[in-house]
Amino acid sequence: MSSNYWDDFERRIGETVKHVREGEALKVRRVAVFITNRCNFKCSYCNVSQNPEELSEERFDDIIKKYGGDAIIHITGGEPSVVSWLYDYIESTPDVRFHLNSNMFIMPPKNITRLKVSLDSNDRDYFDTIVAKKGAFDKVVANIKEASKHSSTSITCTLTKENYEKAPEFMRWCREVFTDLYAVFFSVYKGTDERFMFTTEAANNFFENVKPLLEKEMDKESLELLHETIDEKIRIMQAVRFPENSEKKPCYISMSERVIDPKGDVWNCSHLFRDCIKQSDNSKNKKCLYGCNRRLIAFNEEVEKLLT
Repeated sequence: MSSNYWDDFERRIGETVKHVREGEALKVRRVAVFITNRCNFKCSYCNVSQNPEELSEERFDDIIKKYGGDAIIHITGGEPSVVSWLYDYIESTPDVRFHLNSNMFIMPPKNITRLKVSLDSNDRDYFDTIVAKKGAFDKVVANIKEASKHSSTSITCTLTKENYEKAPEFMRWCREVFTDLYAVFFSVYKGTDERFMFTTEAANNFFENVKPLLEKEMDKESLELLHETIDEKIRIMQAVRFPENSEKKPCYISMSERVIDPKGDVWNCSHLFRDCIKQSDNSKNKKCLYGCNRRLIAFNEEVEKLLT
């Protein structure tokens, strides 16, 4: 639980235990705003719909007024930069802690505290093809270099059957090119396109041959993230990935988090939101056995241990 990638987890564990014991509501510490479903890329492996819906500036302002004093506002999408008014709003609100997920085709404001960038290859031609935008690679790389000088910047690379063998090379390239980078995080493709989903053979190859080489290229923070996320073969396979995430116990992390969709509706969990499952309380769903991750499960386990 020592990683800085997430937000004050150790403080939030203690706060959660105290409030649950006393039967009090927790303050919201993190708000994930899915501000739009639109994007200026059309990534081949992306499952997000390309519909025009986006959050209104008025509703966004209401969210900031309600949560911005206590919570980190984590803006994601779709691609947030396609919302015409957003970056001007962020620049005019320097006292709020904004985090941002972006593909970095458009440079974000300098007052973003933490920046998470999607980048899945260091091959210029492959990248431009996979995102369906010629010239995207060079622009994204230049923007990451500039933004990482003033925002804590990490790269998220989605591992697929198509690119996983190049992960060590990609990691080495990131360290060489982005000297101010905070970390590289490897997520796993969760769709059902056979072009990208891991087979048993690919999963075995990753753990036996690729992962050892990848670990040798990683800095301390990136290595910790890898071990928290992809520590067993089951984590990169389809079906149940996290059987230890029991449905019988509540989700403590969601007690202090909120998710806002492009309509302005409030959800409890971003993973369930992506699966179109709206929870009205902090109980779990069978999808939590698949769509969660080891870091969040560790949070729930630590709270449960302290409570019992």
